Amino acid sequence: MHARFCFSSARRVLSCGALLGAAACTGLLDVSDPTLIQGKDIANPAGAAAQRAYVLSGFSSDMAYIAHNVALFSDERMYDNYSLPNNPPWGDRDLNLDRRDSVAITTYATSYGDDRHIAYLDDAYTRTSISIPTMRAYGADSVKHEYLAQLFGIRGYLALQMAEDLCGGFPINEVSNDHEAVLSGPYSTDSATTYAVTQLDSALANGHDSTNFLNFARVVKGRALLDLGQYAQAAAAVASVPTAFVLTTDVSVQGNGFTNHGPVWYGGSFPYPVGEKDGGNGLPFVSAQDPRVVTFFKRVRYMISTDSLYDQSKYPVPTTPMVLASGLEARLIEAEAALHAGDPSWFATLNTLRATMITPAMAPIPTMPSTTAAQVDLLYRERAFWLFLTGRRLGDMRRLVRRYGRGAETVFPTGHYPMGGSYGTAISIPFSKEVQGRFNPRITTGCTTP
Repeated sequence: MHARFCFSSARRVLSCGALLGAAACTGLLDVSDPTLIQGKDIANPAGAAAQRAYVLSGFSSDMAYIAHNVALFSDERMYDNYSLPNNPPWGDRDLNLDRRDSVAITTYATSYGDDRHIAYLDDAYTRTSISIPTMRAYGADSVKHEYLAQLFGIRGYLALQMAEDLCGGFPINEVSNDHEAVLSGPYSTDSATTYAVTQLDSALANGHDSTNFLNFARVVKGRALLDLGQYAQAAAAVASVPTAFVLTTDVSVQGNGFTNHGPVWYGGSFPYPVGEKDGGNGLPFVSAQDPRVVTFFKRVRYMISTDSLYDQSKYPVPTTPMVLASGLEARLIEAEAALHAGDPSWFATLNTLRATMITPAMAPIPTMPSTTAAQVDLLYRERAFWLFLTGRRLGDMRRLVRRYGRGAETVFPTGHYPMGGSYGTAISIPFSKEVQGRFNPRITTGCTTP
C-alpha cells in the first residue's frame, strides 16, 4: 500500500494525524494511548462518522492532484519551467507527463519510489475499504444507508478514474475488516470499469432519501457505461438526474489545485499554462475565446520567447470547488447516446446547454455537421469545454481511440515537443511495476495494455 497507511506485522493502525489531518486527537477519539487508534476505539457511531470524514477529506484533496495530472497528460494544460535544461531526460515528473513519455514516467517513478498518480488513487480508494464496514456496522440508523450510498459512490468514482487514466494491468487494492492489506491482481481497463459499475450499483441500492448521493452515482455510472460502449444503458442511467444537479469537492481540505498560481503544492510558480493546440491535435482552449474556458495572458515561455502563455479563470482562488458530477454531464451523456443511435436530438441538446447552462447564454451552433466523424468531433469538443479541468479529458480521448476507432496520433498531441525532442506515444498514464511490486507481489508485468 502507499503512504498515509501504516501496516504493522499484526494489524493496521492509523495515527491520529493520518485520521484527522492537522486536528488534535481529542473528544470522541480519545483512547488510552493517544498516539494510536485501533479498531475497538472506533467501533461506535462516532467512529463511523470520523472514518467517513477521513474518506471525504482524502477524496477531495487527492482528486485535485489526479485532475492536475490528467490536464497535463491530455491537451488541457502544457508545461514550461526554467529549470528544464538542468534535469536529466527523465528527471521532471510533470515534464514527463506533459510529453507522454512512458519510459521517462516509469523511470522517474522507479528511481524515486514515486508512482504518484496511482498512489493518490489508491490512497483515496483504500480509505473507503475501512469506512464502509464500520458505517454498515455502527452508523447511526438515521444516516447509515445514505452515507453508504455516498461511500460506494466514491469507490465507483475512483475505480472508474483508475480505468480511464491508467494503462491496463493496475491493481485495485483493498483493506480487510481487521485492517489487513488485501492485494489485488491486475485489472484491465474494461474489467475495472465493470467493477466500478458494481460499486455504483451498491450506492444506488443503499441510497433512500439522499438525492445528491443517488444522482452522483447515476452520473458516474452513466460515464462508466459510455466507456464500456453501452450507450443506451448510459442514457437510461442518467435520465432522472436534473440538469441543475451539481456535486463538488470539499475545497476546505486542500484547495482545488488549479489556482492562478499553479497547484498549491508547487508554492506559487506558474509552469502550467492552458493548452493551445497542444501538439497539433490539441483543442484551441485559448484562441477559441470560449466563455467556458476564460483565459488571460500570464507570461512568455522560458525557452521560446515568442510563445505567449495563458492561465485560466475557472479556478480563480483555492476555495473554488471542482465539479465531480453534474446534471450538465448527464445531458452530455444522453447526447452521446443519441448520436450513437442516429437520433438527431443530440444536436438540440448541445444547443440547449449553451442557452441555459452559462450566463450570458452562448450563441447556438448554427449547423449540424454532415458526417458522423465531424459530429463526433463536435460533441467531444463541447464535452472538452464544458468539463475543462475536471479530470474527464483523458477518459474522453481514450474513448475516441477505443470506441470510435480513431488513431491515437490523431487524438493526442504528437510531433515536436516545445521543450525539446518529441511527444511520446502513451495514451494512458503508466505505473511502475517495480514500485507496485514492492507492495503487491501480484503485480509483476507493469502495463499490459495501452
